[in-house]
Amino acid sequence: MYKLLRIVCLIAVLLPLALSTPSAAQDSFFEERERQIEEKKREIEERQREQDALKRQSLFAIEELNVTQAQIEEVDAALAEVNNWIAAAVTRLQALELSQTAAQERVNAARERDSELDDEIAAIQERLRDQVVDIYLDLVYEQNFLLQDGDPNRNARRKFYIEELGADAQVLIDRLRQAKDDQQIAIEQAVQAQAEIEQAQAEIEAALADLAELRTAQKKLQDEWNRKKQELEERIAAEAQVSLEIENEIAGLDQDIESIEDEIERERERRHQVELERQRQAELARLAELERKRQAELDALTALERLGQYDEIGIPPPPEFIQPVPGTIGSGYGNRIHPIFGTLRFHAGVDYAGNTGDPIQASAPGVVIQVQSRTGYGNTVIIDHGGGWSTLYAHLSRFDVSVNDRVAYGETIGGVGNTGWSTGPHLHFEIRYKGSPLNPENYL
Repeated sequence: MYKLLRIVCLIAVLLPLALSTPSAAQDSFFEERERQIEEKKREIEERQREQDALKRQSLFAIEELNVTQAQIEEVDAALAEVNNWIAAAVTRLQALELSQTAAQERVNAARERDSELDDEIAAIQERLRDQVVDIYLDLVYEQNFLLQDGDPNRNARRKFYIEELGADAQVLIDRLRQAKDDQQIAIEQAVQAQAEIEQAQAEIEAALADLAELRTAQKKLQDEWNRKKQELEERIAAEAQVSLEIENEIAGLDQDIESIEDEIERERERRHQVELERQRQAELARLAELERKRQAELDALTALERLGQYDEIGIPPPPEFIQPVPGTIGSGYGNRIHPIFGTLRFHAGVDYAGNTGDPIQASAPGVVIQVQSRTGYGNTVIIDHGGGWSTLYAHLSRFDVSVNDRVAYGETIGGVGNTGWSTGPHLHFEIRYKGSPLNPENYL
């Protein structure tokens, strides 16, 4: 039997390996999906490069705007400087205009004085002519008037006339010369003032011309800046729109990748479930075959046990087992439909119905080797009876023994319960040889 168990374990290890299949990742379905994902990733990289190029172009456009704005600011600074210069020139012009007015008044006064002097000079000249004529007449009607003739009276009168004529002429001539000089000075001052005014006006006109030229340049530059600004803003807006569209495309591609990855994951999960189901069915078939073989082996062992031929099957005789609780067997040993899971499963013992807390007796003398809660079995007690024989008591509501306790026939070890995978209070009872369950009905 030990040899049979080794064969069964070896089959259980090797069969899943024999049923394994190549990885689903090598399937053409997954290769195609991976290729699609790579294509989407390449498209995303290309769109990102386009987006980066658009951002650089936008930066260049903004820089152009900044440069043009700096040029406008330079022209504005030049205009301000020219305006300051013009304001100073206008102030100077106003001063010159005041000087011009004063000079013009002096010119007018000089001209009036000149006219007056002309009349005075004419009168003086007329007087001079009259005096000359009088003297001349005296000379004509008085012989030897200008000669020394020894007549004291005539000599004195002649001297008086000559001196009087010279003094008057000299005075008139000096007055005439002074008037002429004053008139010339006034005229020169007026001319100089007028020249300064004309020069200031010329400078102002030149500055105004420069200002007009600068303003024309400023307007042209401003118009160009406005045009370029509008053009660049439209370009930037268009590039931003394109960038947004690229972002949407990238988002769409990311969603496509996620969809493909989800599809891959679903397909892997589906194939995994299919493979698990195939393996489960194969395992069920394998277990069914093993169970069939084990049952055949157990049937053969049971037949030999009934004949008392323990030596022929290589195991020591079992102890005499008593029924652990009163009552009849509700569920027997062997394959059955599990009452909880609804699937075909092997039942390794027998079930006795009872009430919660009913005492459970040791089926044979032995040593308690396990007192614990186990998955499915619930609260469980296992007693070792020696020679490889043991009994198991499951679904208990309480424990009345501990590990290493020695028990005798009929000694209470616990109470009937409903722990573990159970649909109601009952005792699950197994008889085992070296851990392998046997049909208890053959030994009670």
